[in-house]
Amino acid sequence: MLSIDKTMRAYIAAAAMIVSIVASADAAELRYNIFDRPGSAPVTNLQQFFEALKKETGGSITAKMFIGGQLLNARATLKGISDGVVGGGWVVPSLNQGELKHLNVIPDLLPFVEDPWVAAMAGATTAVLNCKECRADAAAAGVVWLGGIGPDPWHLMCREPVTKASDLKGRKVRVTGASPTRLIRALGAVPVQLAPNEIPTAMQGGQIDCTCGPKAWLHDFSLAEMVKTVVAEPFGVYGGLGGWVFNKRVYERFSAAEKKALLKLIPEFLVRGTADYQKVADDASADAKAKGVTFWTPDAAFRKTVADFRNSEIDNLVADMTKRGVKDPKKLIQIHLKNLETWKAKLATIGSDRAKLIEMLRNDVYAHVIK
Repeated sequence: MLSIDKTMRAYIAAAAMIVSIVASADAAELRYNIFDRPGSAPVTNLQQFFEALKKETGGSITAKMFIGGQLLNARATLKGISDGVVGGGWVVPSLNQGELKHLNVIPDLLPFVEDPWVAAMAGATTAVLNCKECRADAAAAGVVWLGGIGPDPWHLMCREPVTKASDLKGRKVRVTGASPTRLIRALGAVPVQLAPNEIPTAMQGGQIDCTCGPKAWLHDFSLAEMVKTVVAEPFGVYGGLGGWVFNKRVYERFSAAEKKALLKLIPEFLVRGTADYQKVADDASADAKAKGVTFWTPDAAFRKTVADFRNSEIDNLVADMTKRGVKDPKKLIQIHLKNLETWKAKLATIGSDRAKLIEMLRNDVYAHVIK
């Protein structure tokens, strides 16, 4: 048994560690957590962002990144930011449905958008600007939510061949989000809820047969070494990722000039990060094909199932969101669907001009963030 002195010393040491962790979240050096592995598109984008932020603020904000889930796993990141273990982090809304019940409308509408640019811009607009309930969710969770990049569209990737829709029946498929989960069930497969970084181990161990996710994961999580088939038709794009999510207390302690720098840079790196994600996806697809992975063009049965699902999903989503405690789900759904259509039209006017897109995002969204 520990003596009183030893017990007291142990208590003091533990208390000091907690104080140190919380203090470090409030200090000039921002601790940032992300579960993606080194070299992935999101990690590289954020490393470049924090370097630019350091320069833009004259060194008053620096960051230390904890990569690959070495400090917090995907599910724990939101609470870790809220508690001050870190000052910011990468948050997946569908892994935090209880805390982010309104904001989850963005990823839940995954089946209704196939353009990652539209998904990224509309996701930021809904979360940051048009959805006061989403901002209230974030505030209640003790964070400030400033959007995130757009990944490439979700595809179904399986470790065994798929040559017809019926091959998917009974297969265990990793998925997150209410609508994507229902889509997997509609295809006759069995949904399994896992964080992205848990996929490789689960696939190697046979806990899952397939996963839903961006094709970039063929590279980022080495899935090209494990899968034999990628379904070539996308399910949709996961919008609403939280790349710039900060502890509320930390954000409020930033000076006006520091907040201005932050809000100036986020649109630039949101656009750059979305572009980088698409390039990784294209390169990963080419590499997977070279390794013999088959990209299966879905048959009529598969396409009919997906089409029927989309036709009935809004009513299902309304019911699901009502159970989660969302007061007016139809209104929230329409807000995000309208933003998807608005950004689709905006992007059609500027084509591939990234400079115009960055400026549009700054003026139409981030200029209106309360500083």
